[in-house]
Amino acid sequence: MNATASEKREMNITLPIQEFWHKYVLRRSEDGLDSIGGLDNWPMIGCLFLSWVLIYFCIFRGTKSTGKIIYFTSIFPFLTLLIILVRGCMLPGAIDGIAFYLKPNISQLARAEVWVQAGSQVCYSYAICFAVLVAYGSYSAKHSDCYKRTFYLSISCSATSFIGGFAVFAVLGNMAKVLGMDVKDCVRSGPGLAFITYPTALSLMPLPQFWNGCFFLMLILLAVDSQFCCLEGGLCIFYDRYKWTRKNRELFVAIVCFGLFLFGLLFVTPGGIYIFEIFNNYAVGGISLLWLVTWQSIGIGWVYGARRYYDIIKEMIGYYPSPYMSICFCYVCPALTSSVTLFYMINYTPLRVDSYVYPSWANALGWFLLMSSFLCVPGWAIFEIYSAEGSFMERFRHACKPRISVPGAEKTEHLIAMTEFQKPVPVAV
Repeated sequence: MNATASEKREMNITLPIQEFWHKYVLRRSEDGLDSIGGLDNWPMIGCLFLSWVLIYFCIFRGTKSTGKIIYFTSIFPFLTLLIILVRGCMLPGAIDGIAFYLKPNISQLARAEVWVQAGSQVCYSYAICFAVLVAYGSYSAKHSDCYKRTFYLSISCSATSFIGGFAVFAVLGNMAKVLGMDVKDCVRSGPGLAFITYPTALSLMPLPQFWNGCFFLMLILLAVDSQFCCLEGGLCIFYDRYKWTRKNRELFVAIVCFGLFLFGLLFVTPGGIYIFEIFNNYAVGGISLLWLVTWQSIGIGWVYGARRYYDIIKEMIGYYPSPYMSICFCYVCPALTSSVTLFYMINYTPLRVDSYVYPSWANALGWFLLMSSFLCVPGWAIFEIYSAEGSFMERFRHACKPRISVPGAEKTEHLIAMTEFQKPVPVAV
């Protein structure tokens, strides 16, 4: 009671919602990875099990079930986001949060993490490198206009992310106003934003139970929607490859979901949040996705060949896409993603979350998980070259030879795609 003002500022004040999140929901270990703990967090185990049961019933019948469910899981979050946006903009201090959102901090561009997180956001927002778009696109009619739908998808995803930023920062601006803080001190990244900062901001609004209920329902639907879409995209690989999985779809999906549930138990231990951060920053982080994007662009633009790719699209939709597209996946995308990857490698720092510094073995484990994605592309290339016959150059040419024929090109033999490096596709819209 007799503490001075300076002593009060130095106090480590913890909000009740932080204690609830760390000590009850996560039951986080104070010793980090040195004490993983056991499976005694039954509420979290139950929630994890119910989540996978829900995901199973979303996808066990394939696109027949997901096509119906996705209408609700996609539309409801948009309505909730719109309601929170309108209500948030009416709160005191909302303008300060929006101004902070729209005013760029140029100095942050010198940090490699910013570029990696931006690339990660793009990949997750557009479902790039997750096989989702390829899997669901395979169910479309052959001559449907995938080119126009690509533009619709790009515009809708970008607009959603941009408008969602207004909803988030309007509420955070109100939180800063009520607590007498700067907006920058309220902003957090990672799970802390969704489970600590934003619920705290919503609790300061009128009818906090209603707003938090809408927010977490939206969060659950977005998580389930994203999960079963990604899982369905991965399962399509097995459906196309193995006949048993198609005949026994319900059993196969149940086995996969139960296996992933067992793997997820690792993350609900007291040390699970620390393990989660390793996976989040290395295994499924933006750097691994950017690496795959680089090689996907090179594979389409240079190995298979942009000209052949355009011929395939024209045979499907009846016209050539804009030459701008070939410039993007032949030059811009590989240059940008490879530059960000190199920038990250040069400026790499060991993982640190809040005040906890991860030990060397944990960072080594993270790099091992990262390499599991990095080595897929060169590993498969080496396998293709090794399994072919002839000299090394003959094997290399065979590995680079397109496996998909171009309509109308059966009478002429394809040239090696590596010789078409000079220029993008000279076609008109």
